[in-house]
Amino acid sequence: MPYLQNSMELNLFFLRILKEHALFMQLSFMPRDKEWANMAVDLRERLTQLLKQAVILSKGYISQEVMTSGELFTQYTEEAERQMEGFTGVPIDIQITMDEYDMGGAMIPPSSMKPYMDALNQNALALSQQLLQFMKRVLGDVDACRAITTLYPTQIDHLAREVRHYIFMLKMLLSGDMEITPQEFAGEQAFWNEIMREHAQFIDGLLDPSETGLKEQASVFAEQFANLVQQAENAEENPEILPQVTADSKDATYGIENFKSQGAQGILSCKIQSIINPLLSDHVLREANYYLRILGENAQA
Repeated sequence: MPYLQNSMELNLFFLRILKEHALFMQLSFMPRDKEWANMAVDLRERLTQLLKQAVILSKGYISQEVMTSGELFTQYTEEAERQMEGFTGVPIDIQITMDEYDMGGAMIPPSSMKPYMDALNQNALALSQQLLQFMKRVLGDVDACRAITTLYPTQIDHLAREVRHYIFMLKMLLSGDMEITPQEFAGEQAFWNEIMREHAQFIDGLLDPSETGLKEQASVFAEQFANLVQQAENAEENPEILPQVTADSKDATYGIENFKSQGAQGILSCKIQSIINPLLSDHVLREANYYLRILGENAQA
């Protein structure tokens, strides 16, 4: 049962994240690069289908903690998807979000589920590896000044590192190694603290120059998480400091989660001037919510 539940919860979170990564990549390309845009569309559509399968398989298996964590969807997700579809003309399967509101009901018996879950994990692994290779190819051309996109090069690398992390987690599940050591938990914090740091930097860079107060807040969060990255890396070598690092990471993540939540609300209600698209504002919020749950679960272990 832990393998099944862990697999479902991981896939429900990351498959949504990755299909949005593919969308952000799709929308970032210049008219010249239609081939890349089409490749991103293909990856996004396949990730969407895999997420649909994950939702169907997960009925009755998802813990209440995950359902209420805000990592699968938030109060803003459905509206963010509607606005994103309206602004871009790219069709988004909003029904997936609506289906996730109720993940209860009859479950497939665990005795029958494992082959389905093994297949889902293997398919997710293969598709994630394809997405990662695509991102690396794009980033290589951007770094070599053979192409430009509307994403920062660091944003593309950021998206790719999240895909790589998902691949690592899937391989752990498929190997049956789901235990996490204190050193690995410290490494997990170093990873997510860096993600939160970069989120703050991206938000700062995408806000309109007139939004001075929000830009200052984002800058403070970036500095705070830069310090926490160093602390988490120190904890990998010195596990005795890990409880304090975890507490500090949790406090900082609560802070940036609230900042992101207010930001999503402001962007969706057209009260914040920026070039942050509606779905990106919700995307980064879900990642903070996921990290908060991970911090809470492992701190109690």
